[in-house]
Amino acid sequence: MNSTPPPAPPSRTRSRLALLLIVAVFAVPILAALALNLAGWMPGHSRNFGEVVHPPVALREIEFVHADDARTHLGNDKERWTLLVRVPAACDEACWQRVAVLGNVRTSLGRTADKLELLLLDQEPPPAQRDALATFAFASPTSPLPGRLSAPLADGPELWLVNPYGLAEMRYAPGFVPAQLRKDLGKLIR
Repeated sequence: MNSTPPPAPPSRTRSRLALLLIVAVFAVPILAALALNLAGWMPGHSRNFGEVVHPPVALREIEFVHADDARTHLGNDKERWTLLVRVPAACDEACWQRVAVLGNVRTSLGRTADKLELLLLDQEPPPAQRDALATFAFASPTSPLPGRLSAPLADGPELWLVNPYGLAEMRYAPGFVPAQLRKDLGKLIR
């Protein structure tokens, strides 16, 4: 007498295989994404080139005084982003030319260029650079800037991207690549 159960009918075996295949179709991509994430891999087209500031630095309470004594605050409801530009005290001709390139980056945003304000902090450019920096506003904060925004610079301009709510959320260190900055701005400013 044989104690083995009779083989399952072929339709039942096919149904189980179909169910396993359906589960695999949904589970394999999730497991692959989890494994890639744990390995630290990030696709190139969704990577930020600037340093994400976490937690963002709140600047909306700080008042800025412009050259004409106008006073403003960062963060408004107009969907305007602000690119804060800090330059070292001894900014030479090459340094100022690097800052002037930011006007071209802003222009390259096309119809959304008016949603980005360029704000040069604490210094006005030398007279030879004023025409190249015509799209910039010049202002000084009335109180000290928080954290790394107040650290002295030595080797070139530093950029801070401030969202419409007055939060500095990205930083571009001296030596930033304008094309990479433009890619980040294209993702954020629409």
